[in-house]
Amino acid sequence: MGRIVRLIEQDVATIDRIVAVTFSEKAAGELKLRLREEIERARSRQEPGTPGFDRLSRAIYDFEEAHVSTIHGFCADLLRERPVEARVDPAFTVLTETEGARLFDEAFTAWLHDALEHPGEGVRRSLRRPTRWNPEDEDDTGPIERLRRAAWDLAEWRDHEAAWTRPAWDRRSAVLGLADELRDFAALTARPLKRGDNLANDTAAARRTSSDIERHRRLGGEELDAWEAALVLLAEDRNFAKPRKGSGAAFAEGVTRQAALDRHAALMTRLAAFREDANADPRRCFARRCATVSTATRIASDAWARSISWTC
Repeated sequence: MGRIVRLIEQDVATIDRIVAVTFSEKAAGELKLRLREEIERARSRQEPGTPGFDRLSRAIYDFEEAHVSTIHGFCADLLRERPVEARVDPAFTVLTETEGARLFDEAFTAWLHDALEHPGEGVRRSLRRPTRWNPEDEDDTGPIERLRRAAWDLAEWRDHEAAWTRPAWDRRSAVLGLADELRDFAALTARPLKRGDNLANDTAAARRTSSDIERHRRLGGEELDAWEAALVLLAEDRNFAKPRKGSGAAFAEGVTRQAALDRHAALMTRLAAFREDANADPRRCFARRCATVSTATRIASDAWARSISWTC
């Protein structure tokens, strides 16, 4: 506040060339009142007729020319001053966060209904991911909510310098290769010497996942979406990720416990890398589709833009 007053008092800037922005309407109103009070207080310390007194007096007289507002309001003023360059209707209004969220929900729901009739790869793979309820995460309500959050993030982060790219990733080879490695690990840990072995118990999820995948493969099916989701879920299984070691040097016939732990560590490294690629790829695919297909482009250019494009 004092800095603004000094700029005016020392003739560095006039009130109409000062910009003070904040985030909320309430804070902007308080800032404007405080600035006015500081200018009047500074003028009271000057002798009438001095240059400083005259500058501060002009600042009070022209105070309504000061740009003291929210960031949104300041950007809206700039757009209204240059509507042709910005290609906007000068009579536009900035929606509140509540209004913007409501408009987004309407647009997303309409888009989702269209997308579910002929789901693209990104949507299809995202919907296959199982829901893992976490009592500490109230927003984790399922695949639809995950898509909604992804769409909102895309709308918020929409000023891209270039088109969305999708790096090459051989998903089929990655899924089948990891399924083979999982099958070998399942066979290695299937028959522990000790009943109730902790290591065997905590790696049971790997054997169940492998059994499901191998059953489909024997029947001649290839459910890459389902297998990808199952492998990602296994990578996120806390018991499997950090199993108890158990006791005894021998784990199974011809298999030492250390050998089993080493194979588990190697498998977890592969699963973690696979999870990172598998989670990133549909996001890129989804974002790319939202930026290119007609349905999503209509949402982005119409509903989303009306709700938040002019909020800077």
